[in-house]
Amino acid sequence: MDLTNWTDNELVSVREKLQSWRDQREEPTWGNKFLNWTGYMGAFAFLSGLTDIFFGGPNVSNGLLIVLGVLACFSWYRGEKQRKKNISFLEELDQELSRRGRKYK
Repeated sequence: MDLTNWTDNELVSVREKLQSWRDQREEPTWGNKFLNWTGYMGAFAFLSGLTDIFFGGPNVSNGLLIVLGVLACFSWYRGEKQRKKNISFLEELDQELSRRGRKYK
């Protein structure tokens, strides 16, 4: 994305929104901790389902554990990927604003 065509007001507005999102995401709240535990619990459910199939034979509950574990891990993965994209875009905005003579930290 070419940020050189954006006006200063657009850059500042988007930066402020992303910074408030980042500050909210980094707060030690129950929701933010839950997002991190989603990945761990998804991996645990997936591995439990595979282990149960290996030792006890396949059944519906093991298949459900595997499917739910995969969905939870995928959801966590997508959230982390989006978080990293937003943080890198915020850094690009900071670089463009500092290039234009404005400083934000």
